Amino acid sequence: MTTATEICASAATGQKRKHYHDIDGARSVLMFLSVALHAGTVYAPARPWITANTDRADFFDWLIFGIHLFVTPTFFFVGGFFAVLLLTRRTPADFLWNRFLRTAVPLIFFALTFNMIEHYLRWGDAGGEGSMLDWIASPAFVEVWAGGTWQLHLWFLVSLIPMFLLAAAVQVAIPKSSRVRGFAVALSDRFGGLIRGSLPFAFGLLLLGFANTANYASASLVPGSYDLIAPGFQSWYKLTAEFPFFVIGVMAALSPRLLEALTQWRWWMPYAAAAALILQPYPMADQGYILPFVRDLTASIGVDLGPDRTFATRLTLLFLNQLAIWTIVLFILQFFHRYFSAGGPRTTWLADCALSMYLFHHCFVYIYGQMLVQVDWPIWVEFTVLTLAAAGTVVAIHELLVRRFAIWRLLANGKTDVEQVRKQPGLLAAFFSNPAAKSRPSGKLSPS
Repeated sequence: MTTATEICASAATGQKRKHYHDIDGARSVLMFLSVALHAGTVYAPARPWITANTDRADFFDWLIFGIHLFVTPTFFFVGGFFAVLLLTRRTPADFLWNRFLRTAVPLIFFALTFNMIEHYLRWGDAGGEGSMLDWIASPAFVEVWAGGTWQLHLWFLVSLIPMFLLAAAVQVAIPKSSRVRGFAVALSDRFGGLIRGSLPFAFGLLLLGFANTANYASASLVPGSYDLIAPGFQSWYKLTAEFPFFVIGVMAALSPRLLEALTQWRWWMPYAAAAALILQPYPMADQGYILPFVRDLTASIGVDLGPDRTFATRLTLLFLNQLAIWTIVLFILQFFHRYFSAGGPRTTWLADCALSMYLFHHCFVYIYGQMLVQVDWPIWVEFTVLTLAAAGTVVAIHELLVRRFAIWRLLANGKTDVEQVRKQPGLLAAFFSNPAAKSRPSGKLSPS
């Protein structure tokens, strides 16, 4: 969860610090998009347990499954990318301390506060009766912690921490002059060279899809891979599911050539990403649209898919799922590189507010979702009000607390730079009151 303004890609050589406004902007906007994702779960038929709301529409299944395809994979790519850049200018100990502040401190704080409030409300929706103290004394509270559900949306941070530890361990274990490091850089650079063209890039997408499929398949072969590694933690399967995105982020940081190849604009990518988003291939029957279509098609021509063929179909759909994810993720990186590389006050504000939005919004979506159970508005109106109310509340908290008070800055952002951030434009100054900001290329959809 590092912003571009914190990163220096070549500080060790004394060169000027490079700011990756495009990658930081993509991460920031997707964190804001997470509000719509979780607001959609209130009205999605496949998520009836989010609140007691009984108003449902199939569109919200499509919305949440579609956003799920690319939001967290992009976060893991960004996490791997910035982890390498941080390690170029910090010792492993300094890197881990920085990651502890930026990741572990907000994780602990929100797990013990806002997540517990939400779980208490969920307990009440599920039929529990009594005060929060009654809930804490109940078996349901123990299960929240033992079963790992205390994480809620914070599972992303939980998964990132072992990856950061691994990155620091590699930095310590492998000398900078090692052939292994040279091989990693050369491999990344070679891959970047191979996918520079439009057609080679398409084959590169296929390769990334196969790599992810192999990662899923190998993880599923580990005995007990779907069980929690430790009480309250995560399963091996979930812990490693997003690891390929982290690795490619690492490789992109090691090789500017690869980063350039991944973010180079290609005219056909918007169409490919749109197709991936519309079709949403998932290997499970209750997600996406391709598997039900395959079943209906085969049934209409009298073909019976036996158990073996069903497995093959699911494996194929898993590959298509991973291919769709990579297509959308790389399109997002290309889009932001093309249109938002210049930076500016708006990008700076979004980057600063992004972590607050990610951490705070989930609980407010649940609280406001519960309140809207009592009203009888059209479902689209409720969804819009819920999304804007949750996002607006977080923006207010960020502006009035996180940007102003050191303790809130530390707990919610893992930073202690209150004096510096006060000098930066706030929401109104960044978006409405600064004429210079309005004239910057980053505020318009024009190629940089």
